[in-house]
Amino acid sequence: MALKKSKEYKDQISSKAETCPHCGAPIKGRTAKKTRKWYERTSVTLCVAAGLIIVGFGFIHVITGVLSPFELPFDIVLKESFGYRETFINARKIISLPYSAAKIKYPLSCKALQSRNYIESGSVFETRMSRHLRENMKTWQAEFERSLNKPELQWQDKLLGQTPGNEMDSEDPNACNNRGIVSAREGQYETAIAQFTRAFQRNPAFAEAYYNRGLVDLTIGQLGQAISDFTNAVEIKPEFIEGYKIRGPIHVAMSQYEQAISDFTKVIEHNPDSAETYFRRSLACYVNGWYDKAWQDVYKIQELGLSVPAEFLTLLRAASGKQ
Repeated sequence: MALKKSKEYKDQISSKAETCPHCGAPIKGRTAKKTRKWYERTSVTLCVAAGLIIVGFGFIHVITGVLSPFELPFDIVLKESFGYRETFINARKIISLPYSAAKIKYPLSCKALQSRNYIESGSVFETRMSRHLRENMKTWQAEFERSLNKPELQWQDKLLGQTPGNEMDSEDPNACNNRGIVSAREGQYETAIAQFTRAFQRNPAFAEAYYNRGLVDLTIGQLGQAISDFTNAVEIKPEFIEGYKIRGPIHVAMSQYEQAISDFTKVIEHNPDSAETYFRRSLACYVNGWYDKAWQDVYKIQELGLSVPAEFLTLLRAASGKQ
C-alpha cells in the first residue's frame, strides 16, 4: 500500500511539472533554453566588423615598401573615388618600372604615390623621365647593333628607284623619282620632296616615291609626315617590309609603342631571324609594360647566339619580378 501511494505521489509531482503553475496549461515538450557558445554570440559582430573592413578598403590605398611620415613600414592614402582597384600598392615595384609603363599599368597607384611625395609629379618630371627612357633605349640599341658587326647604312643609301626614267619627259614618274634621289643625296631636301611628290602624283601606286619622301621627312624631323608617307607605301604594297622597318622606330620615338610593336612583328614575320628587330620589339614591349612578350624576344635573341645589354636585362628583371 505504501509503495502504491509512493507511485501515485510521484505521478502527481510529474504531472505538476508538466503543467503551468498559474493557468494549469500543459507544457509538455517544452525544453529549457540552451546557453549559446561564445562564438555563436559573437558571430554576428564578427561578420559586421569584417563587412565594415572590406567596405573601408574601397576608400583607401594601402602603400607598402615605404617609410611613412609616422615611421611606419606602410602608409594609407584616401582614394579619389570609391572602388577596389589598386587598393594595395607595392611602391618598390612601381618605382622600379619605367615611368611610362607604370603610368599605364598602375595609374591610381602613381597618383597616390605622387600625392604623398614618394615619387615626383608634374609635367617637368614626366618630360625628364621620358627623355631619360629614350636615351636609355638609344644606348641599348646602339650597344646591341655594335655587337652585330653589321655595316651601318646611311639613309641616302636606302633611297629606292624603280626603272630608269624617260629623262626627256619631265613628267615621267620614274624620272621625277630619280631626280628626287639625286637632290636628296645633295642635301637639297625641299627639291627632293617636290620631285617625289610629283612622282606619286603622276603614278598614285608609286610606293617607292612615298617611301623616299618619308626618308627625307624623317631626316628633317617631320615625324608625323614621315609616318604618313611610310603608311601610304605599305598600304600600296603590304609586302613592302622596308616601310615597316623604318616606320617602327618612328612610332617608338613618338611613344606610340603598340603601333611600333605591330610594325616590328610584320618585319619578323617576313624575316624570323632578324635579331635587331627582335631587340627593338623587346624594348617597345618593356616600355609598354608587356614584360612576358619582352622576355620572349630576349629568349629568341639568345637562341640566335647573341647577347642582350646587361643593363636592359637588369631593369627588365626588376620590372617583371623575375630573378
